Amino acid sequence: MSSVSAWQLLFCAVTIICAFTVRGATGFGGGALATPLLALVLPVQIVIPVVTVLNFVASVEHGIRHRRAICWPEVLFTFPFTAGGLALGLYLLASLHSDVLRKGLGAFVILYALFAFATAANPMRAPPSVLRPLGAVLAFAAAFVGTLFGAAAGPLYAIYYSNLDLDRTALRVTITVSLLILAGMRITGYAGLGLYDRATLIVLGVALPFMWMGARVADRITAMISGPAFNRIVGATLLVSGAALLLK
Repeated sequence: MSSVSAWQLLFCAVTIICAFTVRGATGFGGGALATPLLALVLPVQIVIPVVTVLNFVASVEHGIRHRRAICWPEVLFTFPFTAGGLALGLYLLASLHSDVLRKGLGAFVILYALFAFATAANPMRAPPSVLRPLGAVLAFAAAFVGTLFGAAAGPLYAIYYSNLDLDRTALRVTITVSLLILAGMRITGYAGLGLYDRATLIVLGVALPFMWMGARVADRITAMISGPAFNRIVGATLLVSGAALLLK
């Protein structure tokens, strides 16, 4: 795709504001919302590298501001599994046709939306005896689906980290740093695949200021909506966008 139309850029701007309002309010989830919506009007091979850079930029400031609260032992534990999931995701991204990726993304988003509904009021809790194996599996899965579909890495990391004895600040910044590391690795991998072409850079240039606007909106509305209601709104949006991708 060598060019992007004005209406596509307008749709991208509105989507980015909404998605990064969600991310600013929760600490993750921007990619899970932005990727399927943007994929309705743009090729997946443009959407995924753009959203990855946006998530990277959004994570840097939060990671620096709360760096003393990062739980580095857990970040280091998950790193090799993250690297393995990344490698598999890059391989499939380079191998699969764009139509297969779009429909795969649609099916994945619908499954993720159903999971979001199921856990909206009751987050998953795991027994201590399975935490380490669970962390390994979830880190691998987070990197794999995040790399291949550009979404849902944050919630998968969050399932593991939320089962640890971390306070709210440490939990959010540890998730953020894991996503930051993964995003940096993904950007390098996507660049190696040649995905940052002219059209991708145009969309990225348009998206960056609107990402910042979404974060500012989040500062104002975070306290206005309860957690379960917020999760259900996001889940409903994902169901619609996932179904649209399958039917496109």
